[in-house]
Amino acid sequence: MTRRTPRPGRDPLIAAALALSLLLGVVTGALGAALPLLRSAYGLDDGSGTELVVLYNLGALLAIVLCGIGPRRLLGRALPPALLLAFAGSSAGMALAPTWGLLCGFALVAGAGYGGLILHLNSYFAHPSRPRPALLLNVLHACFGAGATVGPLLVGQWGGTSGLLLVAGALSLLLFRAAAATGEPVDRPEGAAARRPSGPLLAVLALLALLYAGVEAGIGALESTHLTSSGYAPADAARATALFWAGLTVGRLVLPVAARRLHHPRLIGLCLLAATGALAATLLGSLAPVAYGLAGLALAAVFPTALAWANALLPDPRRVNSALLVANLVGSTVLPYLIGLAAAPGSRATIPLALAGLTLLCGLTIAVAARLARRPVPPAPRPAPHNELETSP
Repeated sequence: MTRRTPRPGRDPLIAAALALSLLLGVVTGALGAALPLLRSAYGLDDGSGTELVVLYNLGALLAIVLCGIGPRRLLGRALPPALLLAFAGSSAGMALAPTWGLLCGFALVAGAGYGGLILHLNSYFAHPSRPRPALLLNVLHACFGAGATVGPLLVGQWGGTSGLLLVAGALSLLLFRAAAATGEPVDRPEGAAARRPSGPLLAVLALLALLYAGVEAGIGALESTHLTSSGYAPADAARATALFWAGLTVGRLVLPVAARRLHHPRLIGLCLLAATGALAATLLGSLAPVAYGLAGLALAAVFPTALAWANALLPDPRRVNSALLVANLVGSTVLPYLIGLAAAPGSRATIPLALAGLTLLCGLTIAVAARLARRPVPPAPRPAPHNELETSP
């Protein structure tokens, strides 16, 4: 009798892992939004304090790299719970830190816990042995995005971060078992992925992750700048960015279900094509906020689906996910900065055209990746004949 696969909401471990992703998003989104309040609380000058977010992201980057390339004996079941304790304890430490230097130190450790947990959660959900990994990954990223949206709202509601960080740290400890489950070894079935040459394909998919991160983070960072230059009031432009994030979150819940019959590269390519059209429509000033929302909806499934596809194609899921997540972090940091530098104050079209250009490059990259994936896989080596009459000397 075939055992039915539990739905995400009906599997306690999966539901707990999704809740952990939500809490990681809450803390990550809250830190940037709380900078003005933290400057005031610690007596910093206007414009300073960004090192807090930089150190948090640096900790995440280092943890993802080390977990991705570290020896397997150090990456077993004990590591995810240790990462959870680092995240929870350092979140509480940030809430209670008496000095700015101590706050930044806790941010570095909390970022390392966050980065390592994100890698383990993505590897746990993306493993090819799990049913419908693309759907699970999209829901995982939707939960993180929802948390990153709620975090800043709670900072504004509570007027600070101390209570939020203490609550998030305490709640994350309740999900200890879910974190431990992400470190449990899962046997990968022998097949084409184990024999496929991984170097060129992984490099192309990492490039896709980098370029896509530039689009998503670029819209989040520069949409309000573009809307302001198009005549919107700064407050209205800031509020309009919520449409993009809402589209991104809703799309990750809807698109994988609506397009489940499409192969991964085709779904990604169609999403990128739709996003390019939506970004071009942002040049029409009156439609720009709605067009950005549609771009978020179209882009939603790109990165989670690419992760699922990469794990289905290539061996060693943890290292594959590490490479793609590192590329994603680098792209989200570097590319929006370069676009912002290139955007001339008097040119309203630079930002949307640059973003649309990145989506086209993503489409080209996915086409190259699909071509590499179609290459025939070398046959598995046949076992050497064994003579039962032979005896060892």
